[in-house]
Amino acid sequence: MSGAKVLKINIPEHISIDEYEARLLLAVELYREARLTLKQAAELAGLCVEDFMKELSRRKVSIIDLDEEELKEELRVAEHIARKARG
Repeated sequence: MSGAKVLKINIPEHISIDEYEARLLLAVELYREARLTLKQAAELAGLCVEDFMKELSRRKVSIIDLDEEELKEELRVAEHIARKARG
């Protein structure tokens, strides 16, 4: 990851976490907060986009970020396409 900075944090000994899990947790949270794109978060976690999406799913984090109006518009477009396809 170019332009990366190194962070050093002290983790209490009773917390069992390795670097991989710490990177994954950070990537998930930064993605959830919309501070990283899906691709950026996957790279931070050291995963391909598909595997990162699976991790997001396991953690109940949506990859679809639409507000109510955007979702309604997407549904209208899908219904229009479905009607055209039926003839």
